[in-house]
Amino acid sequence: SDIGLYRALEQLREPLSFDELAGTGFSLQEHPARVTHKHLGDWSTAVSGYAMRGGRHFVEFAITKVDQGIVQLGVIRPLSLTDDIDLEAEWGGRVNPVFVSSSHKPAEAEKLRSQRTAKWGDSDIHCCGYYSFDGRCHGTDWDTKLTNYEWVGREGLEGSGTIGLLLDLDEGTLSVFKNHLRLGVMKGGGLSGEYCWFVSACASCSISMSK
Repeated sequence: SDIGLYRALEQLREPLSFDELAGTGFSLQEHPARVTHKHLGDWSTAVSGYAMRGGRHFVEFAITKVDQGIVQLGVIRPLSLTDDIDLEAEWGGRVNPVFVSSSHKPAEAEKLRSQRTAKWGDSDIHCCGYYSFDGRCHGTDWDTKLTNYEWVGREGLEGSGTIGLLLDLDEGTLSVFKNHLRLGVMKGGGLSGEYCWFVSACASCSISMSK
């Protein structure tokens, strides 16, 4: 509809923000586009509320680390990580949606899948991320598939730096840029439907997000 198109255009003009924080590791948020994770150990996840519906979308994450912990950056379906999922009783205080499947955290997997809408499309890749330790591409359908992709140009991120991600929903691909240089296509196809940006942290670090 014309109203839906207008709202989508308005979203394109607005800066990105982290709209849901899940986990026990984040400090009080001082800026909507930045999160600070307090300590090495448990995973916490922050998700943008901006849903990408087609075309090409770029984001840059500026990461400042104070230890050698790991961060994961990527795309996730528009949903809530905490709606009817208890942070302590079910997540155990450790939230990373990339590592959820029917064999690992099955209750959480079922509740994430239950939020599916027609806007997710027909792709079974519901969460896909860049793993900073070695640059691998991890993906999941929150059911039976928990994948670990190799890709040409793969590099990890040691210490601080920037990671850019280019989501091309016309081609179904996700490309990676490290410190403003293109590394390559991390996910070579299969992405379709709506996605949002997310970050998961298991490190003492701050992460800022910008278009």
